[in-house]
Amino acid sequence: MTGVTVIVGAGSGSWELPLLRGLQEPTLGVRVVRRCAEHGELLGTALRDRPRAVVLDAALPWLDRDLVTTLHRAGVAVLAIGARTVAIERLGIEVLDGDVDATTVARVLQGLGPVDADIGDDAAGTDSIGGASRSGRVVVVWGGTGSPGRTTLAVHLAIESARGGARTVLVDGDGWAASIAQLLEIAESPSVAQAAHSAGHGWPIPLADCLQPGPEGVHVLAGLPRAELWPEVGPEAWAAVLDAAAATFETVVVDVAAPIEEDEELVVDRLPFRRNLMTTGALERADRAVLVTGADPIGLRRGVIAHRQWTERAGNPTADLSVVTNRTPRSARQAQDCSRAVEQWTGAPPLALFPVETAFARVVWEGRALHAVAPKSPWLRELRGVAQELVG
Repeated sequence: MTGVTVIVGAGSGSWELPLLRGLQEPTLGVRVVRRCAEHGELLGTALRDRPRAVVLDAALPWLDRDLVTTLHRAGVAVLAIGARTVAIERLGIEVLDGDVDATTVARVLQGLGPVDADIGDDAAGTDSIGGASRSGRVVVVWGGTGSPGRTTLAVHLAIESARGGARTVLVDGDGWAASIAQLLEIAESPSVAQAAHSAGHGWPIPLADCLQPGPEGVHVLAGLPRAELWPEVGPEAWAAVLDAAAATFETVVVDVAAPIEEDEELVVDRLPFRRNLMTTGALERADRAVLVTGADPIGLRRGVIAHRQWTERAGNPTADLSVVTNRTPRSARQAQDCSRAVEQWTGAPPLALFPVETAFARVVWEGRALHAVAPKSPWLRELRGVAQELVG
């Protein structure tokens, strides 16, 4: 073996110094190329030098799903030393007890097989839901800038799914302006930040403990209480949250923000922090996606731009993207013009033409769903057709 990077978080592991001394024995065939004490130093060194493996303290707070996956994709194996917990094992890494000797560590390192780029995806993707694989349907509600009613549609689509008998969870994935908790008058915490943190660390706290009861039996995962918390949700952890939700519920409805651009991509510790990854990550994992657009010339133009951006970005999107218009004028001619415009750019007419619904003012002020405020609303009649198409 030509090189192994040994890492100890802040030098707190009692095994560190004895192990470092022991690994200096030339006959063991292990060369410690660097000792790092913090996340950025470790990641930068590992991605630059590409050692055979890194050895980490299992108690490090930043030993998580995103770190493991990033290292695996770089061809670097991960070996943790410390307490063997179910959560740490779910990260898909080798774990040795804290009293292990240098000879055993060297033998394990020598026996490591090649790390394939896909290992991080498979190993770090195991979730805590009893080992269950994803089976539920993920429906993402999205729209271009200024599209009216994204959150409203997501909330009521989840309610309609639950009323139809499906176990349903509503996820607020809006990384810019989460509002479902306030709309439904539930607590802002626990939120998607806590769920992502738990997912990143192998689910020491199950997803169920991060959910809150919502209307009509819907389970709700509240959004970020403050927009500046977006870095708390890493790409692998966010994917794990969605997969865990789909492994537990029959229907997963995700409300996301409009922006999908990555021109402002930030790089910290050589890891890309994508500002809009909650939207793009959800769309990439969706089974069905709904693009909400305003039913007026400005809204339709923004919808065209959003649709074009996503199709160009995704190339061959895995999700079936349907378009709905909201606040559609009562004029039959104007509604027909909206429908033709949508069909012209997508090749299919809109899935629904939601009318203007004045009762939504009461929905917001009273914190109740439209089903309770105006059960005979034409908006709900349109919604039922959409729900039948998207969630069955």
